[in-house]
Amino acid sequence: MIKINADQITTKLGSPYYLLLGNDPYLQYYSQSQLKTAFKQAGFNEQLTFSIDNQTDWQPIYDCCHAMNLFSTNTLIFLDFGENTINTATSSKLNSLSEILNPDIALIISLTKITKTQENAVWYKKLSDNLVVVNCTTPDTALLPQWIKNHLQQKQIVVEPEAIDLLCYYYEGNLLALTQIIEQLKLLYTNQTITYDQVESNINDSAIFTPYHWIDAMVAHKTKRATHILQQLKMNDFEPLILLRIIQRELILIINLKKGLSSKPLKQTFDEYKIWQNKRAMYTNYLNRNDIKDLFSTLALLTEIEISLKHDNQLRVWDALSALTMQFMGLNKC
Repeated sequence: MIKINADQITTKLGSPYYLLLGNDPYLQYYSQSQLKTAFKQAGFNEQLTFSIDNQTDWQPIYDCCHAMNLFSTNTLIFLDFGENTINTATSSKLNSLSEILNPDIALIISLTKITKTQENAVWYKKLSDNLVVVNCTTPDTALLPQWIKNHLQQKQIVVEPEAIDLLCYYYEGNLLALTQIIEQLKLLYTNQTITYDQVESNINDSAIFTPYHWIDAMVAHKTKRATHILQQLKMNDFEPLILLRIIQRELILIINLKKGLSSKPLKQTFDEYKIWQNKRAMYTNYLNRNDIKDLFSTLALLTEIEISLKHDNQLRVWDALSALTMQFMGLNKC
């Protein structure tokens, strides 16, 4: 088995089986396009797509593995699960499919995610020797700069380093818009180094964020990023009450962590509350910066905002959320 990122797919063409994992629409589309073109060039002229859900009739899929086409014996089967996951029933169907695959059949499976249990399934183990697993997950804030650099290199475009940071800021989470602006810049500034000012004059704010990006930015004390994300959530008409619920859960978690540290070692406390390893340093720094009184004060402010919102829908709730953001990060303390 080989595991690669989507932008490496052109270096790993030629395998009969591919598993595209992740829910980034651009990376899924890019990977599928590259593979379908490569398989067509390899003589797989018959390319059949099946959308998979609990109602799918698998018999036509099985028939493809037995039938001989008059014009081509090579067939590419593409199984698109969309947002659906593999359950016991579909895993059993995949097991049966894996038993009848032959050298004239290539297979692409598109999934948003796969569990450890599914990686132990018969079909996964059966394919694994010839399987390429392609990571189609949207690059996070730490990985995005390198992704942009790789993409620019592939397109033979040179951009000033500061301009890459600008692209990250405005297009995080939206690779489709990001690749489109890069193509636009390539057309506008052919065969030249693209400057920060040239990028700035052509961009628009197309970043896609979730409330959890906002939470992480606040915990990491990234003021500019937290403010930017909150503005994007506002522009996308995100429900303020849901944001309040999410930050309430986060505050209660942090308060419990702070209380736990008074009587237990840090690792034990983190283990108890199932804090991911890659976030422990961030939480440690936050807990060291804020005392329990400040945390309760922030929780009290959150409660006031929620009560006011429920009594007055015209409340300037986004201004209140901005103030809450600052207080959460230890700024503008009451």
